[in-house]
Amino acid sequence: MLEPASKSKTERQITFEIFVQGEFAYLELSSIIAVLQTANDVLNRDLFQWLITSDTPGLVTSCSDLIVRAKPAIADQYLSDCLCVVGGQISDVNSWLRRVRAMQKLKRPVALFSDAAREYIKATAPQGGPVTTHWRDVGLLREVGDYPTLSESLVARNGTVLTCAGHGHAAEATIGILAEVLEPQDRAELACQLMLNNVRGHAQEQPKGLSANPNFLEKRLQNAIRIMEENTEHPLPTASLARRVGISTRQLERQFMLNLGTSPGKFYRKLRLKKAYTLVSNTQMPVIDIAIACGFSSTSTLAQTFKAEYGKTPKQLRRAE
Repeated sequence: MLEPASKSKTERQITFEIFVQGEFAYLELSSIIAVLQTANDVLNRDLFQWLITSDTPGLVTSCSDLIVRAKPAIADQYLSDCLCVVGGQISDVNSWLRRVRAMQKLKRPVALFSDAAREYIKATAPQGGPVTTHWRDVGLLREVGDYPTLSESLVARNGTVLTCAGHGHAAEATIGILAEVLEPQDRAELACQLMLNNVRGHAQEQPKGLSANPNFLEKRLQNAIRIMEENTEHPLPTASLARRVGISTRQLERQFMLNLGTSPGKFYRKLRLKKAYTLVSNTQMPVIDIAIACGFSSTSTLAQTFKAEYGKTPKQLRRAE
C-alpha cells in the first residue's frame, strides 16, 4: 500500500489524487481533504499533498452547492501515490476504471467511496475478493444481484483496491489508509484533532440506520427500530413490536412520540417508503417486486402511499430521471 516515508523534511511528499464527477458527495471530498490537512498539522510538515481531478475538468458541482476546480484526468497517465474516487449521483465508472486498473498494475492503493464503490462492484462482478459499500447500497445490491463477497464492513481490501462505506465514515477510512505511514501516537492525535473518540478498524461493521446509535435513542426504542429495519417485507403490528422489545403498546407509542415526534406505524411506513424510493431510483426492479420487498400489498397501494410522500408515483419518478 502506501510506502512508509522518512521523517526527514527532505523526503518526497505522498500525493493523493481525488477524482470527482458531477454531483459528487461533498462530505466525502471534504472529509478526505480534512484528514490529509490535519495529518500534516499533526506531523508539523507537509507530508501529504492532494489534487482534485475529473473526466470533466474545470468547475465541477457537488450534490449540494459546493463547487471545486478539477484538473483533467487523462486515461492512465500522470498517476499519483494513491487514488481516491468520490462517489456521486453522476457516476460513469468507465471514465475512472482505467485509472484504477493502471494503479493496480503499479501496486498503488486505490480507495473507492460509497457510490463509486457500488458502481465498481457492479462493473467488476463477480469479484475475486471482499468488497463493501455504504450499508444502504449493500442491501440494494443484494436485492438485485448475486455478490457473495459483499460485506458490511467499514472498508474491504481486495489487493490494492479498497472499497469503502464513504459518506460519514470517509474520515475514518482515510485515516486507515494513512495508518501504514503514521506512527500510532500520530494516528491517535489525528483522531483527537478530528474529534473522533476512536478510529474503528476497517473490518468492523458499519453502523446501520437510526437503530445503530446508542447515544441517541433509549435502548428499547433502538431495538424496536432495528426490528423494523429487519422486517420491511413483512411489517409487524405495533403490538408485536412492543412484545418483542418487552414493553406495552402504549409505552412504545409514548417512546416514539417523545423521541421522534411520530407514531410507530407512521415511522415504519416512512422507513419502508425510503427503501422503496432507493429501489425505484437505483434499480430496474419491477414495481411489483419493490412493493413486495417493502411490505405493500399491491403496486396500487405502493403508488398511492409513495405519491403522498414524494409527490410522484414510482413510475412517474422513473420517467422523470
